[in-house]
Amino acid sequence: MRTTQRKVLLALLFGLLVSGVTIGLDLSFVRFDHLLAHLVIAGCIAGLLTIIFTLALQLKQEEQHYLFAAERAAVLAEVNHHVRNAIFPLCVAVNRFGDPDASRLVTECVERINMALRDASVDATVGRYSRTRPKANTQKAAA
Repeated sequence: MRTTQRKVLLALLFGLLVSGVTIGLDLSFVRFDHLLAHLVIAGCIAGLLTIIFTLALQLKQEEQHYLFAAERAAVLAEVNHHVRNAIFPLCVAVNRFGDPDASRLVTECVERINMALRDASVDATVGRYSRTRPKANTQKAAA
């Protein structure tokens, strides 16, 4: 994501570019008479409209980004809830028998699941995931 300062500078750059091109074209194709002031004002208005339009586009893109991030967080919270609800009866059943080896094994498994859920939540929140499946290695090793 761009910072607010960079977004405003980008919008100003585009506005100045449009304004400069508009004024330059007007000056090159129009005679120098009383219309000159009107053409410069029209070029400045075009630049201002470009700035507003650029900032509106950036705001819309940022809004869509945050909506998508909120949807990802909601889906991940739901998955986390279902996984933990499925694990809880298993933990209770193992603790009922009182077998220390089984309890240790369940504790290790729950910790691995916790780490996997934590890593998945961080990756989904930051956006480090791919919706496509990884490509299988098509090269066969020489025998």
